[in-house]
Amino acid sequence: MKCLICHMEITGDDNIECPSNHSVHAECLKEWLTHSKNCPLCSTPYSQDVIDTYKGYFEAKEKQKLEAFNREQKEREMQEMTKLAEKMEFKKTMETIEKLTESKNFIGALDLIDTITGARAIENKYNLMFLKGKVNYLRGRYDLAINHLFKLVKEKFDYPDAFQILGQSYKELGLEDKAQWAFERAK
Repeated sequence: MKCLICHMEITGDDNIECPSNHSVHAECLKEWLTHSKNCPLCSTPYSQDVIDTYKGYFEAKEKQKLEAFNREQKEREMQEMTKLAEKMEFKKTMETIEKLTESKNFIGALDLIDTITGARAIENKYNLMFLKGKVNYLRGRYDLAINHLFKLVKEKFDYPDAFQILGQSYKELGLEDKAQWAFERAK
């Protein structure tokens, strides 16, 4: 006789039957009962005595599920905390860049901008391009300001502050027609 679940031969006392006399291995039934309390062939419910035989197994299975859920929950919480810490660190870095710029430490500000890498750099790509352009404008490097800001406005057309500083940079270099073009787009 073969087990209805695994289709292997049933030998010895490793045999449990449903009320309709369909045989399965005891170990196969243990796992089957975690999904269904009915016979795999005729769908007749197994007796409560048979189900109670595996009570300890079901409790252990539930405990494992709960432990796995708790581990996953803790991992999600840790990921959220890590993200929050990264955001706070990024915000602090941006504040430091602003302070360096206000104190006219432009090289320090640019160096700090360049330390921002990875996911933060990708997420804040346009803001970082703008900052590089703005800092270069403030330090009188209009060519570099134009370089960064023009790349920015080519990708992101709706960045009025970038167009404004781009226009000012063109104006400083005596490129009035290009300055006018940028100022018109800043509005």
